[in-house]
Amino acid sequence: MAQPRISPPTTSSPLLPDGSGFAPAVSPSGFTLIDPRNSRAVGGFTLIEMMVVMAIIALASALVIPSITSYFQVSLTSASRSMATTIKETYNSTIVTGKVHRLVYDFKEGQYWVESGPTAMLLDTKESKDKEAHRSRLGTRKKEKDSVGGGLPFSLEKAVTRKKVDLPQGVKFEDVLTQQFPEPVTEGAAYTHFFPHGIIEQTIIHLQDKSNHHVSLVISPIVGRTDMYEHYVNAEEAFGKK
Repeated sequence: MAQPRISPPTTSSPLLPDGSGFAPAVSPSGFTLIDPRNSRAVGGFTLIEMMVVMAIIALASALVIPSITSYFQVSLTSASRSMATTIKETYNSTIVTGKVHRLVYDFKEGQYWVESGPTAMLLDTKESKDKEAHRSRLGTRKKEKDSVGGGLPFSLEKAVTRKKVDLPQGVKFEDVLTQQFPEPVTEGAAYTHFFPHGIIEQTIIHLQDKSNHHVSLVISPIVGRTDMYEHYVNAEEAFGKK
């Protein structure tokens, strides 16, 4: 009787059922062989796929960057309005309590808060500073000075700011100009003083965000009004003087 013929294992790659390519074959040792004609199995990304990915990345960047810019601008506007509200509340508290108040700007920590102190005090001016320097040279300087920086007690006014208020992320004090310091203060601390008779120290507060947007808060010396400008305002523009 003739023995049936047994075909040896093949390593050829038959066509896929849909005729679109070649299926991987199995070697006699059991390993799968990849036919080089099947480019999808070994080729990675095609040029078209890379272009599509790059287009998606570019589109995402175009959407995200303006969103970040808008976020900082909204934060800047929010901080400005919050400060304007605090200024008005400080003015009202000064009238009600009869105590001198001051709004403190901390450049290093990016914070502000309100303090209250004595019932009366004097602000230093250029003339008063010159007189004080003259008295010091003559040895007639008073031991205690009833003016800013003279050791008068001020403490946090919790009726207005319960704690120190942080500026929003990405927003900072650019500088502050006051009646005492017409040159911009850019570090340390600056102050705006409120007096019981209804007068406020003229002040310009400049805020800035990381996208280089500017807001200027100009405090009127009466009625506690604060004007807000969406650009950098100097003293001449705000108060009509150099």
